[in-house]
Amino acid sequence: MRTRSVGVSRGIYLRLFVATISLGAISRARAFVTTGPDDELFATGVASAQVNDNLFLSHTDEKTDEIFDLVPGLEFDYGKNSLTKGTLSVNEDIQLFASHSSLDTGLTNAVFSALYDDSKVKLNLDATFHQVDQATLQVNQGVLVKRDLYHVDGTGEIALTDKTSVSAGAIYDDTDYLKTGYTDWQWVKFPVNYYYEVEPKLDASAGFAFQNNQLSSGGLNSDEYFYNVGARGQFTPKLTGQLYVGYEQLAFNKGGSEGGLGVDSNFSYAYSPKTTLIFGINNDFGFSALNGAAYRLLSPSVAVNAAVTEQWKFSAMVSYGRYDYITTSELDNFYNGQVGITYLLNAYCSLTGSYGYLEDISNITAQSFTQSLFTISTNLKF
Repeated sequence: MRTRSVGVSRGIYLRLFVATISLGAISRARAFVTTGPDDELFATGVASAQVNDNLFLSHTDEKTDEIFDLVPGLEFDYGKNSLTKGTLSVNEDIQLFASHSSLDTGLTNAVFSALYDDSKVKLNLDATFHQVDQATLQVNQGVLVKRDLYHVDGTGEIALTDKTSVSAGAIYDDTDYLKTGYTDWQWVKFPVNYYYEVEPKLDASAGFAFQNNQLSSGGLNSDEYFYNVGARGQFTPKLTGQLYVGYEQLAFNKGGSEGGLGVDSNFSYAYSPKTTLIFGINNDFGFSALNGAAYRLLSPSVAVNAAVTEQWKFSAMVSYGRYDYITTSELDNFYNGQVGITYLLNAYCSLTGSYGYLEDISNITAQSFTQSLFTISTNLKF
């Protein structure tokens, strides 16, 4: 009976997949509803098929499956030519598994962003809600665990003089696992930065950030302090980005602390008019979903985006994560790589094929794994 059910689901999905591609091929770059000269409402859709050779990121007895996603949604863009502009989008990710139909699910996602900029005052507000149901480095116990991810951040910056400005913000983040045995992580962060223009389009900075971490069963609550200096803006005609480096301390509420170098950076380098390199390195703290154990995470990454032609786009990415646990002896070296090619049917519809590879090499043998992902998808907005 299950085979028949999956076959029917896949047949329906295939017809929807083809219909999405066909609709995108004939659609034009225009919203289906406009509520004003600066406001547009779009329908969005993603259809994808993926082959995953290690569904649960297991060390042994890997399970392979085909996963089909259909993601219908709506996107409202407002204030396109105004001082205040933003986006609100909502979608539902319908996931179907060819061999593990008991894992079929629906995942809700919502994103809101708003920006105000009058050259002297800048205000940013972002809020997201995502549901996730996939294995990760720390959620790989032979099952998929659904969790709700909440994130809200707001930042304001005001110019004090022609060369100086100050910014302050508040960030809230919450990961709730919808299954017992995992550690929820809720944190609030308050960053403050002072900027001084050292040359046109380049600012030096000095800043401080305080973060409070609240963990459910198995974890120790803590506070983080990040004292930093840095720079942001255009470093060369081709290199832009930001770098914050300094001393970061993690202090557990029940005693004990860990400190060291803290780094937060990201850069974009225009190698050529059609090729851009994106790279960065971060070094900060995090907490395990399995037992709430704290770790130090060093994570450099490099990506390239290239326009081969007006319609063909190429992308590639490699990243590394060193998870050095503070309260246990575990050490994980996590590698991630991906290559993809995209064909633009028109301004609002594209087809993408990609291959991704994950590998974790851990000093705890049972935690090590590899995974390969082959994905074909179409993205539509009209």
